[in-house]
Amino acid sequence: MSHDQPTWFSRIFVAMMLFCGLVWVWTVAFIMGWPWDKTNVWKPEYRLVAVCQNKEACGVAYGDLAAAKAKGGYSTLVPAEPAGDIEEEKNWLKWKVDNGIIEVKASSWHFQTTIRYKVVDEAPVLLQVQDVPAKAFYYGVAAAVVTMIGLYLRKLRG
Repeated sequence: MSHDQPTWFSRIFVAMMLFCGLVWVWTVAFIMGWPWDKTNVWKPEYRLVAVCQNKEACGVAYGDLAAAKAKGGYSTLVPAEPAGDIEEEKNWLKWKVDNGIIEVKASSWHFQTTIRYKVVDEAPVLLQVQDVPAKAFYYGVAAAVVTMIGLYLRKLRG
């Protein structure tokens, strides 16, 4: 065996690294291209950012707003900071405010939900929703497999 030719292991390693990179690229592309729904229908699990005790930001589920307000759990739904993030028990909450529109992204290992809303008279008004499920990752894996097949078929022809 010549030292100029790559070994079987190095070929497999390069193919796996290429595959992992393609999965990442395709998954990010699917997440960024996921459609936005223009809707005003709130789901109870949508997370909003609020100003809670000690004037710190916290997350509140839409379904829990009335109970949280009655208990004094938050003072306002308008964030004190123009951008920020909070680590919650089961997800990460990130927000930014631009021209009165609040964009809140709740994400974990198996979903990412982004909502855009504004606050009118201390009531949230939903504008848009982007709900990206875990299947975006599976689409990324499938696209990476097809890309790898295409690359290796082209290499065989070439």
